[in-house]
Amino acid sequence: MSGRPVPVILTERLKLRAHEASDFDALAAHWSHPETIRFIGGSARSPHDVWNRNVLRNRGLWEVLGYGYWLVEERKGGAFVGEVGFADFHRDTEPGFWGVPECGWVISPDRFGQGYASEAVKAIHDWLDSETEHVKCCCIIDAENAPSIRIAEKIGYVQHGTVRFNEEDVMYFERAKGGQSA
Repeated sequence: MSGRPVPVILTERLKLRAHEASDFDALAAHWSHPETIRFIGGSARSPHDVWNRNVLRNRGLWEVLGYGYWLVEERKGGAFVGEVGFADFHRDTEPGFWGVPECGWVISPDRFGQGYASEAVKAIHDWLDSETEHVKCCCIIDAENAPSIRIAEKIGYVQHGTVRFNEEDVMYFERAKGGQSA
């Protein structure tokens, strides 16, 4: 289903909402922090890339795919927490997984260790399970990113080998609707 508006999801501590132009400064700072990019390519994003990849693309995913990424903020005070969501980036991987919603989450380093990633990732999977017809989703994680591996496993992802992406092997996980192994 395409053309879906970005739903607002509220958890106990978080608000997940659509990206707005006014989020640009927080996103630019986020995507230039060494800990943010450590397991995601290792290179800071230019302001141009942040605008195109994090503001425009993340809104456009919803129009094209009917799912996408949310900006995550604290419910109290609205402080920036990170981004979570699903996409079909048509990644050039071997083997490929086009057509399967790929989950991703990137939490601000100053919010590490507070359970925000688990809270947000659980909320979006509850949404995907109840609001879409997708029977499975996937994610790819750097083998050295132990915190993300733990989050994936807690949500019900099971590793199904590796995929070759950007000339590196990364762990490939799948999750069936409802959190069972795909």
